[in-house]
Amino acid sequence: MMGISGFQRGHAVIWLLLTMLAACTAGPDLPPATSSSGPTPALLPISDVLRQAKDGPNAHLLTTTALENRANALRARAARLRGPVIASADQQMLRAAGAALR
Repeated sequence: MMGISGFQRGHAVIWLLLTMLAACTAGPDLPPATSSSGPTPALLPISDVLRQAKDGPNAHLLTTTALENRANALRARAARLRGPVIASADQQMLRAAGAALR
């Protein structure tokens, strides 16, 4: 088992002392956070949020049929993505090039 050399131990001690010294300093004086997009939104009770979602303009997207259609579309997309990433002709070329290197 290899031990720690005096050089490595010295670096570790210096790093530890500098880290401890940095932890003792005061943080920078930062101005209060401001938002360019307007005031901070208010927190609402979950019942109000759910009611707005149910009665809002996008409520038709929450129907079972719409969700099933979206799920089916995502499953079809996933099936298309499961195919090979590299075309078979390119795979054969790469295998031939790999075999030539051996």
